[in-house]
Amino acid sequence: MELDTSFRKVFCCGNPEEKKAIIPVDCSIILPDYFPDVMKILRYTAKTVKFPVVSEGGAETVSGNVNIEVNYVSEEGELCSCSQLQPFSHSFDCGESIAAAEADIYVGEIGCRAVNKRRIDLHGSIEAVLRIISGGEKSFLSSAKGAGAVCREESAETVMMAGEFYKSFTLEEKGELGYGKPPFGKILRSSANAEVAECHVIQDKIVTKGEIRLSVLWKPEETEEGENGTFLSDFVFPVSRMVDAPGILPTDICDARYETDFPEISPSDDGLNIRVKTGIFARVYRKERADFVADMFSTDFESRAEKEKFSVINEAIPVSAAETFFERFELPETAETVTDIWLEPDVPEITGDGKIVLGARLCMFAKDGDESPVYFEKMLSREIASPAAGKNIVFHNLSAGVRSTEFSAGKDKNAEISASVLIDGTVYSALSTEAVTSCSINPERKIEHGGAAMVFCFAEKGESIWDIAKKYGASMEGICSENGISGEILPEKTMLVITRQ
Repeated sequence: MELDTSFRKVFCCGNPEEKKAIIPVDCSIILPDYFPDVMKILRYTAKTVKFPVVSEGGAETVSGNVNIEVNYVSEEGELCSCSQLQPFSHSFDCGESIAAAEADIYVGEIGCRAVNKRRIDLHGSIEAVLRIISGGEKSFLSSAKGAGAVCREESAETVMMAGEFYKSFTLEEKGELGYGKPPFGKILRSSANAEVAECHVIQDKIVTKGEIRLSVLWKPEETEEGENGTFLSDFVFPVSRMVDAPGILPTDICDARYETDFPEISPSDDGLNIRVKTGIFARVYRKERADFVADMFSTDFESRAEKEKFSVINEAIPVSAAETFFERFELPETAETVTDIWLEPDVPEITGDGKIVLGARLCMFAKDGDESPVYFEKMLSREIASPAAGKNIVFHNLSAGVRSTEFSAGKDKNAEISASVLIDGTVYSALSTEAVTSCSINPERKIEHGGAAMVFCFAEKGESIWDIAKKYGASMEGICSENGISGEILPEKTMLVITRQ
């Protein structure tokens, strides 16, 4: 006598892994002829933009651009800015069974010095952190019939990665400086970030809508009257793009984000010419329900069930958390007038139980009593409320961008900043359980019940009905029906009547 069995394949995930690599950053900036000479380095930083992780031949390649930006004081006492773009790339050996990969780039220590009045050398490194999760299909028992087989059938909702897609485009717009402002001269600081406000799928395509925001601190051309100073201009441009996604169904769910490269800004007749290269990263996942047998036995014959622990991604949790960084602080003694205060968020961090931690650098340009430019900064940190709190997080992709900034500085040597920061992305949680991979009976070893068709069992509070049924060779449904019990765990100590076939 054989069991009538059926099996079902379930997409299972492995334990998340992190791989790290230090990538050197070395460059020299030779100032163009129209740039003033360097007298003093004021501030230098490295900002990174990453491209999609590329999988090929068991390797995961992380690449992107790092923009080295230096603010310096000229011999004339002016605040100046120069920058240089440098590509980076690193390949990690990961094997063939990678289900999803994501990377974050962290800036390490950067050293900077002016070799002479026209050349600035920078030496340092960035750290590439690759997060991967492996995956593959496994076969589990979904039903067993005949020979007195009793199965404990369970099901779990799973999330399967259906595909990753990327598209790049260039935003080209004109930015108006506003009535009454002088002609544009030079950029002192600029930043760009983008936000996906809407993302949905149609057959074989992903539709995204959002906006790209730019902030530009600039210095005008000197007028005949000798007018000079700095201005801060903010721009918001709506964006709507579609991404080809072959094989994607309208019932699938997508997670998309925009990643802006460093903006290219040049003067126009009535304002600015703005070009921003932008990438659309989209990951599509498909919800399914996995049915499996968690345990089995036979009421008639000795049986054997082989079980295996496994994990499935059971939830994709969207994160869209707006956090306001409000900071009131005392100006340094050397700061007499404030030119600009802004916030630079770091890469969001997420703990294993779903808490989000975001660090940010508060930056300030000011002038001292001699009208010479000075720079100050301080680090801030916030713990952000998360819809994933308490979940078993195994994978994530999160980014942070500044939506808006307001600052003020009074004559009482106090200043304050209020910056709205959006933390956006998706986190994935996993469910771990156990299922039967194979089962069998021994038809030569029939179970003898000693002639008793009914037994009485004194059960303790908290005992499992399934364990009792397996011990006495009865069905769990029968025990619950005969004793008026609902649920799988006994709520209190009781005596059970068990009828056996």
